[in-house]
Amino acid sequence: MWSAFLESTLSDMRFGVRQLTRNRIFAALSVTTLAVGIGAATTIFSVIYNVLLDPFDFNAERIVTFQIRDAAATRPDGRSVFQVPEFLEYQSQIGSFEDVIAGTPDDVVYSTPEGSERFVGGLMSVNNFSFLGVRAELGRTLEPADGEAGAAPVFVATHSTWLRQFGGDPGAVGRSFVLNGVPTTLVGVMSPRFHKLGADVYLPTRLDRADARQQQRFYMLQGRLKRGVTEQQAEAEIRVVAERVARMYPRNYPQRFTVRVVSLIDSVVGSFRTTLYTLGAAVGLLLLIACANVANMLLARATTREREIALRASLGASRARLVRQMLVESLLLSLLGAVLGCVAAHFAIRVVAASIPPGVIPQQAVIQLNAPVVLFSLAAAILTSIACGLVPALRAGQRNIVEPLKDSNSGAGAAFRHQRLGNMLVAAEVALSIVLLVGAGLLVRSFSRLQHVDLGFDPNDLVMARLAVPPAQYRTPAANGELFHRVVERVQAMPGVVAATIMSSPPPFGPRLEIAVPGQPSIAKEYASAQSCSEGYFRTVGVQLLRGRVLNESDIAGSRRVAVVNQTLAEHYFASDEPLGRAVLLTGLAGPAPAQDSPFEIVGVVADTRNQGLREPTLPAVFVPHTVAGSFVRGILVRTAAPAPSLLNALKREVWAVDRSIAVTDTGLVADLLDQYGYAEPRLSVVVMTTFAVVGLVLVAIGVFSVIAYRVSRRTREIGIRMALGAEDRHVIRMILQSTVAVIAAGIIVGICGSVTVTRILSAQLFGITPNDPATMIGVVAIVIVVGLVAAYVPAKRATRVDPLISLRYE
Repeated sequence: MWSAFLESTLSDMRFGVRQLTRNRIFAALSVTTLAVGIGAATTIFSVIYNVLLDPFDFNAERIVTFQIRDAAATRPDGRSVFQVPEFLEYQSQIGSFEDVIAGTPDDVVYSTPEGSERFVGGLMSVNNFSFLGVRAELGRTLEPADGEAGAAPVFVATHSTWLRQFGGDPGAVGRSFVLNGVPTTLVGVMSPRFHKLGADVYLPTRLDRADARQQQRFYMLQGRLKRGVTEQQAEAEIRVVAERVARMYPRNYPQRFTVRVVSLIDSVVGSFRTTLYTLGAAVGLLLLIACANVANMLLARATTREREIALRASLGASRARLVRQMLVESLLLSLLGAVLGCVAAHFAIRVVAASIPPGVIPQQAVIQLNAPVVLFSLAAAILTSIACGLVPALRAGQRNIVEPLKDSNSGAGAAFRHQRLGNMLVAAEVALSIVLLVGAGLLVRSFSRLQHVDLGFDPNDLVMARLAVPPAQYRTPAANGELFHRVVERVQAMPGVVAATIMSSPPPFGPRLEIAVPGQPSIAKEYASAQSCSEGYFRTVGVQLLRGRVLNESDIAGSRRVAVVNQTLAEHYFASDEPLGRAVLLTGLAGPAPAQDSPFEIVGVVADTRNQGLREPTLPAVFVPHTVAGSFVRGILVRTAAPAPSLLNALKREVWAVDRSIAVTDTGLVADLLDQYGYAEPRLSVVVMTTFAVVGLVLVAIGVFSVIAYRVSRRTREIGIRMALGAEDRHVIRMILQSTVAVIAAGIIVGICGSVTVTRILSAQLFGITPNDPATMIGVVAIVIVVGLVAAYVPAKRATRVDPLISLRYE
């Protein structure tokens, strides 16, 4: 039985190949259409699988962290790092975890005779590697003894750091290198995919309440849930513990807060998960459009084969055999489309992976065309073959064999037998295309609004550089202040430099600190953007002074507790009162005790500039002398008149002229920083969605054109009669376009209704517009109408050029 079934199936496949070979244009168009849909789906699935399902080279199952979220804030994220005393409290009180690890990124200065370089260091508890179940490729990982007091300094390198800095020399393991001014032994090299914390090197850290150096350091807490414990159960337990810890360390907690347990993948991917799901939904719509297009072509082709199918049925072919034959042909088309789609996806995946901005996906993730992705492509081909071929196959398998045998195809019967179903498929294509185009249009308009956000300053010709200094050499704000003063003096003397300043974070970004105004009651904790800078900051950035004065050299040299605030802060806290001479208090701005808790006197008010990125509203901002604060890293900001690339190497030389132990890193234009962290992710969504939408629109145009062209060819005799009886060209064109307009209108109505519902999932990705933006809807409808009518007009116009005498003889 099975052998007979296999033999008949192989016979169907051979027959299907012959049929497709004889109809090469139809086969090429169908395969290309399916290749576009399957290839796009394969590309996006590859990203989703390798980012959301299998991003790590270790078992991330049941690994979670948790966030403390301000209940009064609108931001969806929260704090997931904890000071050492907090961390130890959670570690000792939470019973839902099998084990807990600590880790935090930090600057590590690698010194050589040629100069210094900054490594991204991963300070971690020594149980990290055993917790994750990973081993070193060379040497060993960190061990418990490495975290003991008085242990010899050691570190582990990532594979890329080992290749880049140590030449891939196995003999480097066991040798000593100077890190942060201390000789430190390299004990191991990790596998190529291991990049936890985004670090270059890993150093052991010991969490000790009594260690004063640890008090201002924050660590990420990650734990592995015990088997059988759900995230909701862990969340309930952590909430109880957090209430106790908040009473012990009230400064670190909002007055009202919630606790949210987050998986390891979600803690890294965050909002990019929504972007990926949006692109996945978009590619699903594109694949459906491709299926509808091919189904319409198969339906039209089945109509032309009615006599052949009727003859086969009259000779004894069963309905099941006829249906299977049609499905086999559809499967052949889909498999060929899958092969071509995988080839296209192989290259498309590289383009998409290169376009994903850094920091939004795990560094370990390797986006590639691997076995699970290929299996997905095969499954998509099979489902596509069913979606495309099932209805035409069932139509072909109908048992009415008399009418097709009598039909000479000169009448209207065969031409219109499947017209209603064809109209439904075209309308479905139009509706799906509307949804895609509206989504793409919303993202394009949102991105345009984002690009035109007023920053309050000009980011062009503004160069930044991080300055990482060995902590053992510069322990106090005074020592740092003297060092940075000398650096700024040398940099300002460079040719092409207009102004230079020390800053703690490049605009338009900045850390948030708790703020209070003495004498004013506060219902809930409030936050301000804090910038630790030198006197040249306002001239360098180009911030306008509104009243009072900016910071001056004596403020910086004397570490005076004075501050300049922005207009938002002045209006929010002082309204019509004079803010000059008033005081503000910042919590968390580390400095020499006991002065760290004393207020800052406001000496000036400046115009607003963006300080929380592009999307978030401008926060109240406080600018203080960098010699006062000890809690921020330092960098230099330079306004140039010369092209920036020519300045970067010279900048490094001037810094090293002051001290070769300083590592100059993260150099570049502020405009490039904006592009990377402000525009790159929405641009990726815009490009991919727009590509899908345009391809979908092209497929709709092809679908409308092919259906109208087929119907016109079937009505050639009728059109000839009409023209012989005196019908003009415009009458024929209007007759054909009227039926097309009805189908397109139906698709538009369904598509708009679908868009109103579906585009709500885009709301989190939109900026400055609503998901139901009328201008976008109107523009999309106009585009679809024009494209649909043009696609129908071409075959309609062609029909009027046929000689009526020839058309009357047409069979």
